[in-house]
Amino acid sequence: MAWLGLAALLAYAGWIGGPYLQSIILRDAAVTTWINIATAPIAGFIEADPLLPGARVGADGRLVRIDNPILDGTPLARAREGVTAAENRVAAAATRYSLLTQIVAARADAEARYADAFVRDIDSTIAGLTSHATLDQQRLALERLQSARAVQLARQGNGSQAVADLAVSRVTDLQREINQTETALARASVRRRAADHGVLLRDDGTEGGEPSRALQAARLDLADANTELVAARTALAAAQAVAAAAAETDRRERSTVVAAPPGVMVWSLITAPGAAVQPGNPVASWVDCRDLLIDVPISDVEIGLLRPGDPANIVLEGERATRHGTVLLLRGAAATIGAVDIAAIAKGRHAGIGQALVQLHPDPADVAACPIGHAAYVDFPEVGLIDLIRARLRL
Repeated sequence: MAWLGLAALLAYAGWIGGPYLQSIILRDAAVTTWINIATAPIAGFIEADPLLPGARVGADGRLVRIDNPILDGTPLARAREGVTAAENRVAAAATRYSLLTQIVAARADAEARYADAFVRDIDSTIAGLTSHATLDQQRLALERLQSARAVQLARQGNGSQAVADLAVSRVTDLQREINQTETALARASVRRRAADHGVLLRDDGTEGGEPSRALQAARLDLADANTELVAARTALAAAQAVAAAAAETDRRERSTVVAAPPGVMVWSLITAPGAAVQPGNPVASWVDCRDLLIDVPISDVEIGLLRPGDPANIVLEGERATRHGTVLLLRGAAATIGAVDIAAIAKGRHAGIGQALVQLHPDPADVAACPIGHAAYVDFPEVGLIDLIRARLRL
């Protein structure tokens, strides 16, 4: 019974440690890296001579070029037509503004000349009325003396009463004339003071500000023309921006480059040269040989004993030296990462086996050789066969 128990224990240990021992003997891990899919940003046709699988992307980042010679140019033509129309509106508005500026200047000059002539006329009228009033006052004094003598002679019987009455009548008429002159002078003085404040009144009391009103109307038209010119220039700037955006869109949609980081390697051409593509269609895939991983098939028991960041010893097929890496990602057997995400799958992978992705730190020779798909042996120094048996037996 003891021998049977020992045999059963050894068989169980072999079953538990089989994947571990297999990975040591067969080197069933593989060098791999992430696959990146480049998609078409525009509709068009793949160029005739794209980079082939295995080629490295140059400093310009060009992975493949897509050309679209049948692109509809109507949007760009309409955008440019909008710019032309906006330029015509700006030219028309600028011409109208210039003409109104000249009209305002001419009317301002006419208004200034009219106001100056109006003031000079009033000043002349005031001067004439003042002189007339002075002369009338002198005449009045003489007429009063003559009237007094005529009345005195009539009372003494030395003169005619009719002559005396006529003299008194002339004094009265002259007094009335003086009153009229003084009234006209007062009205002229009022008009002169009003003219100093920009109010031009005629003799009949009506306003003589037609030139001023014409100037104000021209200034309002000039303000409207300035607003129209500003709006036209704003519309022109907007139309030019739309045309520039349309030109840039036409340039990008007529021919564009599907880019990738410089130095990466083309992994595969998904779409053949010369084939038509639509936006979003995958056209090629690329890998970055500076970011190498090791796909390690391990059992779920060993996965339970590892943690991201744990050390790993790596020996690549054909090499004797041991490299050092770190655990990057752990996946159980029910959720392993496949060929859609990584470039190479370990040959030891099969149903029921989990996965550890180990980060490998490549040297310049590794980056140049890009050993994706090469077999490798990986050992996790912190996990041994005894640890696996104990974890399985829950000891």
